[in-house]
Amino acid sequence: MKHARTALFTALAAALVGAGCQSTPSPDGSTMDTTTAQQTAPEAAFSKPGFRVQLEDGRLWVLKQGQEKPDRPVILIGAGPQGMTLKAVDRETALEYVAAKPGFDVSVEDGRLWVLREGQEKPARPVMLINAGPQGMTLRAHDRETALEYLATKPGFDVSVEDGRLWVLREGQEKPARPVMLINAGPQGMTLRAPDRDTALAYLATKPGYRAEAEDGRVWILKPDQEKTGKHVARIGAGPQGATLRGVDSETLDRYMAYQP
Repeated sequence: MKHARTALFTALAAALVGAGCQSTPSPDGSTMDTTTAQQTAPEAAFSKPGFRVQLEDGRLWVLKQGQEKPDRPVILIGAGPQGMTLKAVDRETALEYVAAKPGFDVSVEDGRLWVLREGQEKPARPVMLINAGPQGMTLRAHDRETALEYLATKPGFDVSVEDGRLWVLREGQEKPARPVMLINAGPQGMTLRAPDRDTALAYLATKPGYRAEAEDGRVWILKPDQEKTGKHVARIGAGPQGATLRGVDSETLDRYMAYQP
């Protein structure tokens, strides 16, 4: 059984930082500094391997290596992390940024999303999940397990699919003999299994651009630069499985609740 391990997120983040500490030659032969120190904290949080991002007036520019901002970009409203508008050179670049996840090779062809693990090749007869990908794309994969684990992968969690059921673990957790089970709570209606309810709720509440921390059945929703505070706002019953949501301010929770990735 294949696992999308949390360690992979850490390794990719470290690789990204290491790459950012180098200098890159520009087309005219001069040296262009690409250190992540030049990024704001939100930009660093929204970075993905293979892409460079820039926040501009609340919108997120997404560029591949060698691309420059065009005068007339492709715009995807609400498609970015935290529901931000994305700008890109072309639709394929924008969609591949949204779809990118550690542990998977993704590519967009004719509006459809290919998802492969390392070492896999595109089969002649792929598994297809209609409208299951970002922006309603049809998802193509080598096998159903790969497709389901791709859909289930979220930062901070180890996920695996066994017999059509989804296991969700935090780093260091082991599968218990008697897990918490949430029927039909996972992607594609999979039953979700976890060591405890708080782990399951935090997993379900996690969205791109936000982190979720569950305590006693209540879920904190935080942006990358936010920390829990003594004073907070709450939205009773607004979280997954009817959990109460907590946030630093109303704006954070309102934007989180409106954002449906």
